[in-house]
Amino acid sequence: MAARRLSKLQRQILSSMWTQYERTQGGISTGHLELVQTLGRDKSNVSHSLRTLEARGLITIGRTAGGQATYLDLTSEGRKLASKLVKSCD
Repeated sequence: MAARRLSKLQRQILSSMWTQYERTQGGISTGHLELVQTLGRDKSNVSHSLRTLEARGLITIGRTAGGQATYLDLTSEGRKLASKLVKSCD
C-alpha cells in the first residue's frame, strides 16, 4: 500500500492517541469528545479526520447502537505510525 500523507490534524490525533496509549499502557481507550476537547478543534473536523483514519486502518471507532462514536483505539498499524510521529518530534 502506498504511503498517504496525513493532515496536520490527523497527525495531532494520532500523537494524542499514542500519548494516551503509552500513559495507560493500552488499558484505556480515548473518548471521542475527550479528544475534541484535548485538541481544542471543531468536532466536525475531528470527526471527519477520525473517519479517514479509520478507513486507512489506523484506528478503530467504537460506536453505540445509534451510530455515535464512543471510544477510539489505535490499530497495530496505527500504533507503529503514531510511535514514529511522536519520536520524530523529539
